[in-house]
Amino acid sequence: MLTFESIKKKLLKKRLGKYLLFGGFAFFFVKGLVWLVIFFVASYSLVNNF
Repeated sequence: MLTFESIKKKLLKKRLGKYLLFGGFAFFFVKGLVWLVIFFVASYSLVNNF
């Protein structure tokens, strides 16, 4: 049975796997930061309206 750890070890052995893991992390990290900025801007504009 494949577990997350075994898949991660197989990916880290290959150069392309390292790029995939780092690229996936970077994509979701930047996506999270963008959503955080959107929520801060929306909440700031709501606070200034009242």
